[in-house]
Amino acid sequence: MYGISPDPPEAHQVVADQYNLDFELLTDVQGEFGFTHEFIEEDQTIYRGYLAVNPDSNELTKEIDYLPGENVNEVLDVLESMQD
Repeated sequence: MYGISPDPPEAHQVVADQYNLDFELLTDVQGEFGFTHEFIEEDQTIYRGYLAVNPDSNELTKEIDYLPGENVNEVLDVLESMQD
C-alpha cells in the first residue's frame, strides 16, 4: 500500500512521522497520477480517495472520497472483497 499526494517529500516525512505511518508516501508534484485518476480537477481542486488493484486479477476499484475518514469500514469491505 502507498499513499500518493502532490506534496513534496519533505511534507510527507512530517506526516509519516506525526502519524507513525507504516506505508510509503509517494510524491505526485506534477499531478500526473491525480489528473489521470480524477483526484485532481482542472481548477486544481484536490480530492482524497483511493485506488486499489488486485495483483492477481488486475481488478481495479476507485473512490473519490469527499468526506475522508467517515467511510473507513466501507473501504475495508471493498478491499477485503477484492481478495476473494
